[in-house]
Amino acid sequence: MGRWLVAAVVALSVQLPVSAEAQGRFAPELQVGDRVITRYQIDQRERFLALLGASGDVRRRAREQLINETVQRIAAQDAGVSVAPEQVDAGMEEFAARGSLQVEEVMAILEESGIERESFRAFIEASVAWRQLVRNQFGPSVRASIPDHQIRRTLATTGTEGGVRVLVSEIILPARDPNTAVASRERAVRITALQDEDEFAAAARRYSIAASADRGGEIGWEALDTLPEGISDTVAGLEVGEISSPMDYEGNIAIFLLRDIERVQEGTKEALLIDYALLRVEGGASEAAEIAKTVDDCGDLYGVARNLPEDRLIREVVPSAALPADVRAAVAALDVNESSTALMRDGNAVLLMLCERRPALKSNIDFDIVGGRLLNLRLSNTAAHYLAELRASTNVIDLTN
Repeated sequence: MGRWLVAAVVALSVQLPVSAEAQGRFAPELQVGDRVITRYQIDQRERFLALLGASGDVRRRAREQLINETVQRIAAQDAGVSVAPEQVDAGMEEFAARGSLQVEEVMAILEESGIERESFRAFIEASVAWRQLVRNQFGPSVRASIPDHQIRRTLATTGTEGGVRVLVSEIILPARDPNTAVASRERAVRITALQDEDEFAAAARRYSIAASADRGGEIGWEALDTLPEGISDTVAGLEVGEISSPMDYEGNIAIFLLRDIERVQEGTKEALLIDYALLRVEGGASEAAEIAKTVDDCGDLYGVARNLPEDRLIREVVPSAALPADVRAAVAALDVNESSTALMRDGNAVLLMLCERRPALKSNIDFDIVGGRLLNLRLSNTAAHYLAELRASTNVIDLTN
């Protein structure tokens, strides 16, 4: 519910003669800063959470959510963040699409449970405003705090299997009751026999109930492993241009067309190239440690080795799998331009420095996906800390006590 409506409810409860039942329904229960949360809002959120399958003390959770959202709204307003109605509409469509539903289908389900449209819009509006505030306020600094070498380090740890993304089109057919399900399954069989993307797009526009129907069923590039469980396995088994068999999905029937795929070499971290330098030191580990203190990157080692025999400094770029076992183990613990003095060669101590990690193939798919995941994770953590700070500095009063 919007701020103006909350204020109007409170004002009306004072100024107009209303029934005791109505007064109780809209009675303020919480004060958050200079805002109030009414019993009506809490009732609506409690019903919403119950519909989503929340367990435990659902009313307490509803109160906590509304307190947090009010704190977020105040912060967003103070920062000059405004949310246009079109953004809320888009957020509602995004929410509905998670269940392969249209917004009006979601609204019908909510209204059956006594949840009004404005309560749902208020929930979405708070989420959109908070997300926009966090990205505006912290996005650039958080992204700048993730250096490329950390993304490569994460990529080296998790491997390259996450670097597969797919371009997919979908058709979602209704199957909410037996008669509809029978008709949709017959239609699905005909759709799977279509011959090209244009025919599939036309069928999507005509029959699909998904939010993507107006786009001919087209979905943007998605990382394969971020697709819902079941769908990712189905899509992974398709060739480009192939249409999947019909599958049950959240009470409907789903059909997918794989339009394109981008991938790095199959495998894991062994697909990375490792650029490293190995300086053999005759003075032992203590000398190697002293040299490590004087160099900032691999290029500095050339100056150290300038008057030494050529075989004392080795600089190689090789696949991770081709590294000597001791070098591979040591490099796995290093960030770019970090060094280790734990290795030995021919009885001499050595200084090992990691110069760079990079994909063996000329592709940025893994790099971009891993970078995006790190950014989202850090933004999520930053947002949680920021909300905790805001909540701690905001006066919250339980008006029912």
